[in-house]
Amino acid sequence: MTDSSILSSRPEPAALSVSSRAFTYRFFLSACFLVLILFSLTFRHSGVGIFILGLMDFFFCADILVRSAGKDLLAGRLSFALLLTVCAGAGFLYSAFNTFLTVKLFGPATDLFLYSVLLVTLGLWAERRLTREKEKARVFIKKIDDFLPKSARLCVGRQFRKLFANELKKGDLIFIKPGERLPADGIVRQGKTSIDEQLITGNMLPTSKNIGSRVYAGTLNKSADIYVEVTKILAESSLMSVIDAIKKGELLRSKFKSALDAFAAWLLPLLLVAAGGVYAWVLHQYGHAQWFHYLGIFLFILAVACPAALVFVAVFPSFFTRLGARTQKVKIQNMYALQELAEADTVFFDKTGTLTYGELRVSGVYPAKKISEKFLLETIASAEQLVDGPFAKAIELYAKKRKINIQPLLCFDVLPGLGVQATCAGEKILAGRTQWLEEQGIKTAAKAATVAEAVVCVARNGKFLGYLTLADELRPGARESVALLKEMGKDIILISGDNEFSVEVIAREAGIEKMNFNVLPKTKAEIVANLREAGKKVVMVGDGFNDIIALLKADAGIVFSSGRNVYNNWVDIIIKRRDLFPISYLFTINKKLRRVVGWNVVLAVLLNGLLAVWLLWRMPQPSAWPLLVGGSLATVLIVFLNSTRMLKIK
Repeated sequence: MTDSSILSSRPEPAALSVSSRAFTYRFFLSACFLVLILFSLTFRHSGVGIFILGLMDFFFCADILVRSAGKDLLAGRLSFALLLTVCAGAGFLYSAFNTFLTVKLFGPATDLFLYSVLLVTLGLWAERRLTREKEKARVFIKKIDDFLPKSARLCVGRQFRKLFANELKKGDLIFIKPGERLPADGIVRQGKTSIDEQLITGNMLPTSKNIGSRVYAGTLNKSADIYVEVTKILAESSLMSVIDAIKKGELLRSKFKSALDAFAAWLLPLLLVAAGGVYAWVLHQYGHAQWFHYLGIFLFILAVACPAALVFVAVFPSFFTRLGARTQKVKIQNMYALQELAEADTVFFDKTGTLTYGELRVSGVYPAKKISEKFLLETIASAEQLVDGPFAKAIELYAKKRKINIQPLLCFDVLPGLGVQATCAGEKILAGRTQWLEEQGIKTAAKAATVAEAVVCVARNGKFLGYLTLADELRPGARESVALLKEMGKDIILISGDNEFSVEVIAREAGIEKMNFNVLPKTKAEIVANLREAGKKVVMVGDGFNDIIALLKADAGIVFSSGRNVYNNWVDIIIKRRDLFPISYLFTINKKLRRVVGWNVVLAVLLNGLLAVWLLWRMPQPSAWPLLVGGSLATVLIVFLNSTRMLKIK
């Protein structure tokens, strides 16, 4: 089963395939007709003039709803556009007959022009809102080009020539300086450096690269000059395969459901049955001879029983839910993702930046015998003060918290993949990997070689001072969220581009039994897609560019926001907190949201139905248009007030 087959199994209502611009123009034009009809009714202008305004509204504004309704009817779908067409059309016919016939149709009101145009205007606004929300992904997908390297430095003899990255050819030798992104996939032919590959693998630690090491386009050279032989041009690179997958995944991300269409699927048959039942009863009571006269009761009920508040039964709760969630630093971009999460069979978690902070922190300080912890920290903080990297940043942060004095450096040298060599106060300091210090003839602690976390050993003038351990900590709430999901019967899988050992450690801490490690972005997406093809509903929780394909392939995507998340507009839910407790909060939101929307639907349909019954009960006394429109707007107000309950969720 392909992505297209997944989409085809969930056909969209015809209105959602129309451009939002088409709805925008018609909405504002219909609003103008609505104001003109209201003005004409207020000052009791000609009924023919009001008919012409209503007719123009149907021809120039409601035409898009009528066409969509026709397509849905032919496809066997009961949609919101079909509901509006039937109900607004019934109101227009009722009004037109009463305008031109000498004998009025049976009904409590003389005309329903204003109410019919009100339904059309609100319907156009609702469809415009839905189509605009659907189109968001296509607007922001263009920003994907920001990830592509723009230029390259080609080696021509002993000189360099600048050219565009897409002009490189296989076999070209290129020169990369520190701080530059690689313009193509290749192999290091000269130099030694460390490269930040987080864009591709998700690993937050720079990877050491030597002669013969493979490097990828889009990754960042951190430490030293290198020469790279191009093996894959930019168009064929690993980065481009990710970008191509994102553009293809846009179709899947753009699939959209409309709550209004779901409501219309049961409301339209209900209204037809109710209106037809009352019409049949009236004919039975008063005879079939005047069937056309009593047709008014059928048209009136069909038009009036369709609540104008139906447009807002989900809109208002969604609006207040988003406001309430923002107070908890959760941004909900797709409300339907809440239900997808509740119904999910499998939840995938990325490791770095999702279950963990994605930041190294000093987890332990272990000075050698007769060496104080303060002296060890002063030495390593001084040596690392000018280094740009996750180890140095973690040490700097820890030293600031402990108020450690940092001494000025005379000189320093970073050895990619090994450590740093510095001169401070006339003394030589080495800080780096255990193996490197051992190679320099410095005997380190035996425990340093067996520690599961990252280790930085420190020596001063050839004397071992001790070591620090650094680790990426589990986010608060990770264990609790995993336990909650398990209680709900969901399958939890940890999926990461990191190595087996680090993934296993975090999985054990979080309480996750199933895991996948050393997984590249494309493979993550394939795993998610395969489960969906097997009929499973899948949610992906991730962080980082390398997760975006899997996020797009999943039924719902949740990300932890950071400076790297320029793709935020392509995902469903964004968490802007440093803990994982919002995962359980989302279930609470969904439960209350469904309850509030359900009550809104009941209130809208029931109150409008009671309004129609009351207007019929007043017969033969005629009912003016303010009673009908005012009653409908009162229902909208009640729906609005009920929806404000979503501001506070406990």
